[in-house]
Amino acid sequence: MKRYQRALCVGLTVFLLAACGKTLELNPKETVDQLQKDLTFTDEMAELDKDNACRIYGVDETLVDDCAGLRGSGATAENLSVWKADSADDAEEIKAQLQSFLESWTEGYADYKPEEVPKLESAVLSSAENYVILCVSADNDTAETLINGILHP
Repeated sequence: MKRYQRALCVGLTVFLLAACGKTLELNPKETVDQLQKDLTFTDEMAELDKDNACRIYGVDETLVDDCAGLRGSGATAENLSVWKADSADDAEEIKAQLQSFLESWTEGYADYKPEEVPKLESAVLSSAENYVILCVSADNDTAETLINGILHP
């Protein structure tokens, strides 16, 4: 009888611990829309679909399950994108590709519009589970707080 009770307690504990673990579920488009409302962008932002986002950011489309993004006119370095990958490993690869994008843009803007470089240097690039968020805005400190709240509730 004690073995049965012990097995039942262990099984119940495992079940309860599994039920407590939350999986992050984001809709990239809704997340972009919410961040756009809450953040300061000085540029006119245009929406990006998956194909254009992958092309502009240099992200391998086979890694991307879904994404949404906003891009400024080019007069500023401002942009925002939310990426959903099929796995955490794919999300880390997307993050690495976005880091390369940021480095390339920082070099390009250093000659073109050096006043935009601080935005790029303080850009928010964060990930959790299958999601990656990149934001270059006029207020990256606020962006970081908001994005951390989304990815790490």
